[in-house]
Amino acid sequence: MQNTIAIICDCDETLAPDTTVFLLDQNNVNQKSFWKKATSMVEAGWDPPLAYMTMIVELIKAGKIKQDTNKKLSELGKAVRPYDGVPDFIAELKTSIRENRDFADAGINLESYIISSGIEDLIKGSNLGRHFTDIFAGRFAEDAKTGQITSVKSSVTFTEKTKFLYAINKGISGPELRRQPYRVNDAIAKEERRVAFEYMVYLGDGPSDIPCFSAVEPGRQLHQHSGRRHRQQGVRAGEGQADNRRPLHEQLPQRKRPPSHA
Repeated sequence: MQNTIAIICDCDETLAPDTTVFLLDQNNVNQKSFWKKATSMVEAGWDPPLAYMTMIVELIKAGKIKQDTNKKLSELGKAVRPYDGVPDFIAELKTSIRENRDFADAGINLESYIISSGIEDLIKGSNLGRHFTDIFAGRFAEDAKTGQITSVKSSVTFTEKTKFLYAINKGISGPELRRQPYRVNDAIAKEERRVAFEYMVYLGDGPSDIPCFSAVEPGRQLHQHSGRRHRQQGVRAGEGQADNRRPLHEQLPQRKRPPSHA
């Protein structure tokens, strides 16, 4: 039975100011020099998230970033301040569904996810962590004995984001996907998939979100324009544009009737 609606969001400059920029600021890292070098690495063929995460590892090893374990990154995440209304909009959406008789009779369920090219432990440690079903982003590997970050464990590139869309679509949980990443390629009939693509709404702000905008049903994307230039390139994309001045739950695409679960 396909009766689950998924709200899927980018994080940086969609739900909150750029969390990687926040990490660098907290450690007095020169932003201009950092992103200039990251851009040079990208021009040399590096994937953008892998480039900046590798640079962060180098800064950690050089003692220039104090958060040298994933636990410390998570602790720093507590200081991240989401945009106004963001921590509440998932709860407000769930209340709206619960109070809608048609949705209740159809057994409609709402889940929420973050898919980000940012740093997973930093995002999970923020106030956002407790409001979302799961969060998928880049991760660092740690030394088994010291716990210190030693390398990049995984990064989330532009098209990598769609891997997580398909995992949600096929009902593969986050822990399961991390243990068995090839499961996302399992052949599952569309009618047997847990969350249909037409029951997904995607919120994003920049170039890394374009593959996800393309994957979900047209008209079920919101582009969040924060008024700031993206760390690499400013772009406007998607079918709608979110407005920080209005509650997000009032801006999502509306159905005339609840989705059929027959």
